[in-house]
Amino acid sequence: MDAIIGEVATVVGLVTTLASTYFGYLGVRHLIRRRHAGRPEGEPVAEPSAEPTGGSAAHPGDDRSGGQGTYDVFVSYADTESDAAERLAGCLREVDASVFLVRWVEPGLIPLMEAERALDGAALGVLLFGRTTMDDARIADEYAALLQRAHQGDLRFVPAPVDDVTLPAFAAVRQPVDLRAPGSARYDAEVGRLVRIVRGRRRVPDA
Repeated sequence: MDAIIGEVATVVGLVTTLASTYFGYLGVRHLIRRRHAGRPEGEPVAEPSAEPTGGSAAHPGDDRSGGQGTYDVFVSYADTESDAAERLAGCLREVDASVFLVRWVEPGLIPLMEAERALDGAALGVLLFGRTTMDDARIADEYAALLQRAHQGDLRFVPAPVDDVTLPAFAAVRQPVDLRAPGSARYDAEVGRLVRIVRGRRRVPDA
């Protein structure tokens, strides 16, 4: 009797193993079919990536269209304010904000087109006002574009005097930041205001 019970137990165990193997095969076959679904016949299935999930995101400037990419901050400035623009850009980049300066456009690209692309995607536009800023036709165009995008709600426009100048009326009403004293505590505090704007516009509203 014990021998019969043992044989029955062996058969039951074998059946259980075979059933487990079969259903496991069905699960794998289902996954394979899902991976192949929608692929042209004969196209190979890509192997899983060796990189761990949750890896680093693309750099803010990453772009597939041949340009330099998108930016957090678009800085508009005349040639005479280029040093002030680079100083501000350096401060913003220290807190991981991506900044567009026209003088940083890479070789082989068209500065005007890159400026238009950068302005279209930026969250913050800063226009540096010096003594000769509004004499520059390029800056006049960028000023108009900044005002229009701000009016549409696509961008925060902040005028920033870098010299003792009177701001145009439509700039003066927009709470300027004072960048006339680089290296001072006041300068750092004003740059901090810009940083808070960038971080605030990066924040995704809760669902």
